[in-house]
Amino acid sequence: MLGIKDAFKKIYSGDDALLKHMMLFVLSGVPVMLSTPLNEISRREDLSTMDITMIFAALAVMLVIAIYLAGYTYGIMHNSFDKTKETILPDFDKSWFKIFFKSLPLLLCWLSYAIIYIILFFIAAVILNTGLSLLIPVQISSGIIMTIYTVIAALILLMIQFISVGFSKEYKRDGLYHFGLIFTYLRKTIKSVLWLMVKLIPIFLVVAIVNIFGRGNDVMSYIFMALGAYLTTMMQYIASYCYVQIYKEKLSDTAVE
Repeated sequence: MLGIKDAFKKIYSGDDALLKHMMLFVLSGVPVMLSTPLNEISRREDLSTMDITMIFAALAVMLVIAIYLAGYTYGIMHNSFDKTKETILPDFDKSWFKIFFKSLPLLLCWLSYAIIYIILFFIAAVILNTGLSLLIPVQISSGIIMTIYTVIAALILLMIQFISVGFSKEYKRDGLYHFGLIFTYLRKTIKSVLWLMVKLIPIFLVVAIVNIFGRGNDVMSYIFMALGAYLTTMMQYIASYCYVQIYKEKLSDTAVE
């Protein structure tokens, strides 16, 4: 499986790589830098004294950028399927809005599925905890069950990423609505995904440290805030590239009806 080193090469290669990364720095940094003053305003001021127009304008900008970057991420994954490409960074154009909205029914469907999964597992956890508490102290049984429940919920969220990968391959939703598809992904990819998460830990630590320096309201804090947002976006792209490679290796024979 092509890994993190290959992802770095594919993300930072290309004649116009610098220009694209400057654009990504701006797009990823603006929402974060807008959210901090908005949060500060909401904390200090009463609703009646706020400039509602300014707040809604800022929220609108954040939403538009988030939608665009979500669509752009599909482009990253789409390009990641082609190993001959020098870079996986697509060009910036308005098509990414269209791609995002095409994926929206699939996202909403799997959001509802995730809620159903979590509720069902929660009910099972409560029942299991009731029985287990008859054998061992309640505090211990609750700790064990909550740990298991958290792990299962995290695994479900990790597996749902493959739904986005499957969509990004040809920008088609066909065959990706099956409720049990997540368990096929889990069975076939669990080892590879967990190993990927382990390999991403050093990058995550770097991002976390940068984000720590981004706490505050001075100029340097805002610079670190933007840098942290950019690095977080890059980590997402690296993970997305690796997810595609796992998909190609482990799920290429998965039947889609």
